[in-house]
Amino acid sequence: MEWFFAPWTLMAYMSGAFDTTGWQGIERNWYEPPVHAERWLIEIVYETVAAETRCTRCGAPLDHPRIRADAWPVRVAARCRGTARHRHRADVSRTPDGLRIDPLIRA
Repeated sequence: MEWFFAPWTLMAYMSGAFDTTGWQGIERNWYEPPVHAERWLIEIVYETVAAETRCTRCGAPLDHPRIRADAWPVRVAARCRGTARHRHRADVSRTPDGLRIDPLIRA
């Protein structure tokens, strides 16, 4: 039975470290919509950001953000609570390292 393990051990010794998650974990489809956990994380982040941010034009606090998560990049929009209701927006994109979250800026 030793002949069965000899080629496998040789290949394991000669090859470098490999990712055990397989090719599905390395390459992701960029056109698929965000999964529930990603959407939830984006909602939590921008609820917190909008609560702490003021309008850059009039200084009024921002309203609750609206998230459009049909596909990547995810669009986030919020309006200030002032009389002019200035729009603020941000984009969230997926990178190989995780999510890239942009700040809310006046549109």
